[in-house]
Amino acid sequence: MQNMIECRGIAMPHDERFINTKVHKRLSQDMYETPEVLGLEKFIKSSDRILELGAGLGFISSYLVKHLGVDHVTCVEANPQLCNYIERVHRANEIENASITNAVAHSDCATWPKDDVMPFYVTDPFWSSSLSEPQNKPSTITHVAATRLSDMIKRENPSVIVCDIEGGEASLFDNVDLKGVRAIYMELHTRVYGGAGIRKVFDDMHRNNFFYHQKASCADVVLFERLKMH
Repeated sequence: MQNMIECRGIAMPHDERFINTKVHKRLSQDMYETPEVLGLEKFIKSSDRILELGAGLGFISSYLVKHLGVDHVTCVEANPQLCNYIERVHRANEIENASITNAVAHSDCATWPKDDVMPFYVTDPFWSSSLSEPQNKPSTITHVAATRLSDMIKRENPSVIVCDIEGGEASLFDNVDLKGVRAIYMELHTRVYGGAGIRKVFDDMHRNNFFYHQKASCADVVLFERLKMH
């Protein structure tokens, strides 16, 4: 039987490739992804379909289904090793209304990669993995399918996008069709792209008729909601 760690009622298989001492401590103390969890509870509806970009360990998708009762979660994760782990997490929690896609969501304005694939650099710890080659730690390169975000939205029909892609959000929403999306919940990474990147994220959101909503925002995790027109 697998050794499990429980966090907020979510069973997480103890795999040392992903659950290091720091992550183990936060999971066992119900402190893992706390700002994200507390924010989600304030605006998520059971009728929501979620597109999660950067699914990580699969904790957030499991919480969305198991505790907030959402209709469906599409997990998009670039790291193929994490995709396998997410599947184990979902199975351990008897989650059936979630799917996992090993891919990179790409801006509609970005230069399209050759053969529809992009290099992805896998590191330890996993959260440092990136589309850019790390300069200060070893990495293993893999190639991942690239999908335009607009195409992904059209196919999955999400009402909410949850995004934690370690800095990639700064250019992700260029010229993207956000039809049907009512809220975008993302973690910002100022250390990656600085103030200019933060301004660009907000500009992209405003251009798409979304506004910063302080209700569920906390520090670097922010909620953008679509402005209702009367």
